[in-house]
Amino acid sequence: MFDNLKYPILNEDSKESVLRNAYLYACHKDIEVIKPGNVNINSPHHDTTASDYLISSINSGSELFHEEYSLGDRILKAVIATRDETLTNTNLGIIMLCAPIIHALVKYKGSDLREAIIKTIDDATPDDTIKICKAINISSPGGLGDASEYDTKSLPNVKLREIMSYSAGYDRISYQYHNNFKDILDFILPKLDKNMAKYESTDISISITFLEILSKIPDSHISRKLGEEIAKKTSNHVNDLLKIQDKDCSEDYLVKQLSDLDYEYKKKGINPGTTADLLVVSLMIHRIFKSA
Repeated sequence: MFDNLKYPILNEDSKESVLRNAYLYACHKDIEVIKPGNVNINSPHHDTTASDYLISSINSGSELFHEEYSLGDRILKAVIATRDETLTNTNLGIIMLCAPIIHALVKYKGSDLREAIIKTIDDATPDDTIKICKAINISSPGGLGDASEYDTKSLPNVKLREIMSYSAGYDRISYQYHNNFKDILDFILPKLDKNMAKYESTDISISITFLEILSKIPDSHISRKLGEEIAKKTSNHVNDLLKIQDKDCSEDYLVKQLSDLDYEYKKKGINPGTTADLLVVSLMIHRIFKSA
């Protein structure tokens, strides 16, 4: 199903509601399921709770779906709306990844999703770049913003693909822009679809997909906070756990394993935040095309 995603057939009157509902669904699942090291309903971080993420999803959703917005407008206005009520960075990565998909589906009807994403990024203007840099500066994510070239604080007047290509080597969200969301379209969506069919529990299928992403793609948020070595060790450890997990797929066993790993990561300060962001946008896309 996810090899060639043609624009979903959506009634004009219901298009915005379908996209918005898919976005809110993905954001809600983000805190409902156990994603080890990340905030969930039963396990907050020291500075954020599940409520912060829910409020952020509603506020950002008020700005993401306006048809007349440029990509830069969507991202900047969604971040501003988030920060009106939330003091910490809860959803910059989610907005950065979901906004291009929403823009592609709103602006480039008739194209398949991959083509629409390429057009979205290629057609973004230097003004979009400046607005996106402003959004990053407002959110102040740990480890981003300061660079020897294309420092976001300098508001570089360049094409979006140029600045994303520069940062793609150390930031996996930038990597998606540079590679036209290849991780999501070619790896995560097929994994998510397969797991949805394999497991009776939707939440378990989402949690397992999270682990599969982390096992293959070292988390750039962990890397910025704790170093590349810890990020790679985390991925290798999860890969080993998945091999063990395949021997016993009972839901009780999986929930215990996920809860234990969540406790371990939070005790060590390991937060695979980029992995969670990649999963959220994949959930949104999956929901949109399953609803069409």
